[in-house]
Amino acid sequence: MKPATITRRCGALLVGAAALLGSAPSSPPLQAQEIAPDEFAARRARLMEVLDDGIVVLHARSLEKAMEQWGFVQDASFAYFSGLPTVPEAVLAIDGELGEAHLFVPPAPQSFGFSVQGVVPEPGDETAARLGFASVRPWDALLPYLQRRVTEGVARLYFEESRRPEPTGAPPGLDPVAGDRALWRMSLERALPGVPTASAKDAIQALRWVKSSAEVAILRRNALATVEALRAGARRVGPGVRQRQAEAAVVAACIEAGAEGPSFWPWMMSGPNGHVGRLVRAFFDYQQLDRTMQAGEVVRVDIGCAGGFYGADVGRTIPVSGSFSAGQSEAWDLLIAAYKAGMESIRDGVTIDQVMQVSGAEIARLQPELQTEMGREAARVLLGEQGMGMWSIHGVGIDSGETPMQTLRAGSVIAFEPMFAVGADAFYLEDMILVTPTGHEVLSAGLPYTAEEIEAMMAGGR
Repeated sequence: MKPATITRRCGALLVGAAALLGSAPSSPPLQAQEIAPDEFAARRARLMEVLDDGIVVLHARSLEKAMEQWGFVQDASFAYFSGLPTVPEAVLAIDGELGEAHLFVPPAPQSFGFSVQGVVPEPGDETAARLGFASVRPWDALLPYLQRRVTEGVARLYFEESRRPEPTGAPPGLDPVAGDRALWRMSLERALPGVPTASAKDAIQALRWVKSSAEVAILRRNALATVEALRAGARRVGPGVRQRQAEAAVVAACIEAGAEGPSFWPWMMSGPNGHVGRLVRAFFDYQQLDRTMQAGEVVRVDIGCAGGFYGADVGRTIPVSGSFSAGQSEAWDLLIAAYKAGMESIRDGVTIDQVMQVSGAEIARLQPELQTEMGREAARVLLGEQGMGMWSIHGVGIDSGETPMQTLRAGSVIAFEPMFAVGADAFYLEDMILVTPTGHEVLSAGLPYTAEEIEAMMAGGR
């Protein structure tokens, strides 16, 4: 079908729908949040206390969702402080010096050549009062506002940075053409030359590190949905099965469990694909490294279900044939023993390094008892120079992977994810864990740990 024909037919459908449903409301009902508006106001207030000498300028996601994406996913920090997970292009200015937060909203966005009504709030005092901001203004008022604040002596502008460096998409010497946050910072610095700028990343990271009870409730639900999705994916694993087929089972199970979709596209990486050096190629591969699973291999299962505008992140290693070899079993159970020892040390005030040290000490304790060559090699790898360096702890929240602080705090929701490889086999494990004042709660409860338990799950047990 020709593009012009598609456009005409889409237009006819939209016109017909408008006639049936009536015109869009002038003040759109924003998608329901499970978190109270007061909590978002409190988050902004805490950020103002920390960065009280300038203005934090956060930009919403700039573009509509891509056709291949399951839904519109907002810029995480904009959503965290605004409570507006589905508003595109808007700018939130959190003025720590004056103790005010202002929202600047664009005109209605365009899609397929049509103006999309009902996704951007109307500027004005009524909307500001409803959403809890000092003002809601058209976005062409942003630059005059910032220029005025600069003349009034505001010390600096603060920007959010990504968890990992953003690619620029251009050779050295050319301006970036990619990297939303880098481009946003460059745009403001060019519009306001000479105004000092600084990163707000550390302050935002610290605030997002500890979750509220409302956030924990959403994350607990997402974790349990992910448990069901992992079981569904495991049931689809077997010799001669494509990774894609198991991935599809995970996505379907997330939705059946009440989630909106995957928090990231599932990694059901078999055999050589489970090794990290190869795994990362999936980000640049049309087929997501799809391959047919082979008997005797193991599969790295790294998945998450998204819902309530929050993510999840859970993982296991499972045998393609339904059972581990003796060496695979011993290597895996060594990982489990070390993992559980480290997990038992998780509580408020413990550092990530201390958790890793406990896990490492358990590996050293068990090393003399190992019977198989693969088990002994696993211990050597894990206790080697790079071994425990492959174990990580990160936060889970609006993003399924958030930058961690070094000290665990009550209310932190973390993903504890060790990984290592022995020969052809790569092993991976991950739970979502809530840190409590005296210990921890595994939010992704109900999944098997030991090789025997995983084999029972593969055979149809729980």
